[in-house]
Amino acid sequence: MMVISREHIALSAYLNLLERKGFTKIELRQREVIILKLIPWIESIHCDGNAFRDAVDQLFKNLDKSLWFNYLPVIREFFSFWIDDIKAIVAMNQDNAFGANLIKWKPGDSDLKDLWNSLDRHTLTKLEMQPLDEYEKVLRGNGVEDFVINACKKLAKLLLILLRNAPHKQPVAYRHALDANLTLFSSNEAYKVTLKVGREFYYFWKNGVHVIDSPQPTLAYAA
Repeated sequence: MMVISREHIALSAYLNLLERKGFTKIELRQREVIILKLIPWIESIHCDGNAFRDAVDQLFKNLDKSLWFNYLPVIREFFSFWIDDIKAIVAMNQDNAFGANLIKWKPGDSDLKDLWNSLDRHTLTKLEMQPLDEYEKVLRGNGVEDFVINACKKLAKLLLILLRNAPHKQPVAYRHALDANLTLFSSNEAYKVTLKVGREFYYFWKNGVHVIDSPQPTLAYAA
């Protein structure tokens, strides 16, 4: 009797939901290919977020950087199916994360590295500064050192600038901007820090209340 793995059960559930949402056969196949490339990295690990992130990091080390932007949202969606987190799937569904007809917005093709290097010359609006100021306040309340705060603020500022042209203020737009940011940095340390800041700052961007775990000092942010 053939045993169907946890990964293939999760993949089947994921694709079935997308099909019900109106995704085409081509779109479903594109997502299936991405998850099939991921499966060898996750089929022997513990079913938890840390192990999953480490496995994704290993996959990305063997993946052309130009593919990261397309892979990240699919892998992120698949995670909740892999751990069988029904509440998370329902929440994403309510946020229209799985809508086949969503506006396919992503940050423009401007050179991210040039934008990063010229970030100090960009002025934020009062509305954009509000979540950034709140984020800084929480970081300082947690005793984070100034050089770490400045680096976190710079990463958050880059997100805000990329989001200026987003057609809506929905989680999917924020995730796309964060995914673009992640492709900017080559070192594994910088990648992890960028992801951490993106997760923290999201709640301020959405004007929510979120208590950040005491951040650990972080190292090089060089692109």
